Amino acid sequence: MDTTTRTHSSPRTSIGAVLLARWPTLVGLLALAGSSADGPDAHTTAMVIILAATCYLGAAALGSRRSGWVLAIAASVLVAVGVTTDLDATAALLVGAGLLGLVGLLRWRRVDRRELGLQAAGFVVFTAIALTAMMVGPLLAVHLAALAALGHGAWDVVHHRRDRVVTRSLAEFCAVLDIGLGVVLLVVTWVAVLS
Repeated sequence: MDTTTRTHSSPRTSIGAVLLARWPTLVGLLALAGSSADGPDAHTTAMVIILAATCYLGAAALGSRRSGWVLAIAASVLVAVGVTTDLDATAALLVGAGLLGLVGLLRWRRVDRRELGLQAAGFVVFTAIALTAMMVGPLLAVHLAALAALGHGAWDVVHHRRDRVVTRSLAEFCAVLDIGLGVVLLVVTWVAVLS
């Protein structure tokens, strides 16, 4: 007769553990709340997409997935400085992206050329849509900025699943922020138009 008692412990996960595991989502939601605090804005959304595309391009050019977070923080500081000074943050991001692309070309033999080319193409497409959103009338700007945000959100999800170019935590953070910005922008605009 087997006298051994087996205990079947149910895998209980504390709320704290769940929140800790999903910290990129929480940070993305905080960034979304901060970006939308004064109401959703097509220009802000477009700027976020240019920033995100720059980080992906930079991570590919440097051949370092972790550099994506460093670039995201540095670019965010750059944009914040631009808001409080006369610095044109959009132009600064574009120059930074150009320099990162040049670094990628100089490191051509030491980087994943396929990924660098893919990120460069993504940067061009997302940035072109975002820049156009910054230059057109308000209603078209909203739809273009939302298109760029939702498109880059899908880009984030694909990169999260592929686990390439940037860390999964950055892809998760970006997906939450980008998709959130696109959805909020569209919903608020459509509600205002239909009212």
